[in-house]
Amino acid sequence: MLKIILILTLFLSSCSFIVAKKAVNVVDNALDRGPNPEKKEKIIKKQNKIKDKAKEFYCSKVKDEEKCGNE
Repeated sequence: MLKIILILTLFLSSCSFIVAKKAVNVVDNALDRGPNPEKKEKIIKKQNKIKDKAKEFYCSKVKDEEKCGNE
């Protein structure tokens, strides 16, 4: 029984490694090609806007000199 469990554990871990490796390849290919640079720019602007709103909210609730600066 122990041998079967060990074999299954090794097999499943190698399968998950293969799946993760394939997923990384797909993501890398999608990011490298950059189908629409304008869309990327819009996404980056939106992310920055969300970060600014989050920082503003945080600074309004917590008085943190290090993260909020002089606000």
